[in-house]
Amino acid sequence: MWRLLAGFVLLVCAADATPVLDAKFVPEFGKMYHVKGELSLPLSEIKESFEAWFDLEGNRSRIDYHKGTVRTFLFGSALDYGVIYKITPVTTETEIQAIKCFQLNGTKEDPIRPQAALPDLQGFEFEKMENLADVLCEVWKKVTQAGHKKNTYRLWVTRSVGKGSTAIPHRFEMEGYNTLLESHNDKYTIDYSDFSPQTESDVFIPPLGMTCIEFPDPVEERQILANPIQDYVSTSPVSHAHRLFGPFKEKFSRQYESDKEQEERENYFIHSQRFVHSRNRAGLTYSVGINHFADRSKAELARMTGGLLIPDKERDATDSPQTFI
Repeated sequence: MWRLLAGFVLLVCAADATPVLDAKFVPEFGKMYHVKGELSLPLSEIKESFEAWFDLEGNRSRIDYHKGTVRTFLFGSALDYGVIYKITPVTTETEIQAIKCFQLNGTKEDPIRPQAALPDLQGFEFEKMENLADVLCEVWKKVTQAGHKKNTYRLWVTRSVGKGSTAIPHRFEMEGYNTLLESHNDKYTIDYSDFSPQTESDVFIPPLGMTCIEFPDPVEERQILANPIQDYVSTSPVSHAHRLFGPFKEKFSRQYESDKEQEERENYFIHSQRFVHSRNRAGLTYSVGINHFADRSKAELARMTGGLLIPDKERDATDSPQTFI
């Protein structure tokens, strides 16, 4: 039922009798929080867990992947323009799961800021109330478009009534539609849990005694390596992964016959990029990389290899230290 209270319209849910603020204030998560999440990429058949700590006033953040297999620390106040440290196992032709520290320094043009694990809700609008896993949530929506790419972002949240109250995130979803291809060719979700509006200061201290080295080439890929979640919580229709498609085409002398084919090839390339980086964050006994097949569909790859593609679950035991797609 609807009630008018202190100038605000409230929806009272009969299931739990908890009043929910309807479209008056964009959700806020506070300047400090700890949250767990699972990133799902259905088109790449990937699920990846993470845990995040965010401290805006301290100008710092930390995000761990796969239960701490990979740890990223972002310090906005360090050095001149901030710094990112990434602690990760590395597998090469000469090393298997060697723990390394990589460092990426900010610049005047691109300073390091603490990385949120939740989206910036600027431009989002209230869409509806909806049950998600038996929890009545507000759904907030934003649509962006660049060229033929139209992305729809939705966030499911709960919170108590009152301006400035802390919201609790439940799910963030992106669904991409390509108007030229006339298809929904992209989608991912982040399911959140264990949200807390506070954190401990000692979680931001990286391991001592490690010598950190520069991220490997190509330079254009370093931002994805250093700060993986940035592309997923951002609502920019053009991600860092999209920006790598140009260098890929140049490296392998790609020339496509039409705009439609280029859109298709770029889409396959984006999914290949996501797969490669997610697998390499899993701390496996092999690593994967991008080669000239990265803009091909799964069906094309199967035809080119005679249908002998190795299922992911078998790769751990059968692949060489480095595999390329």
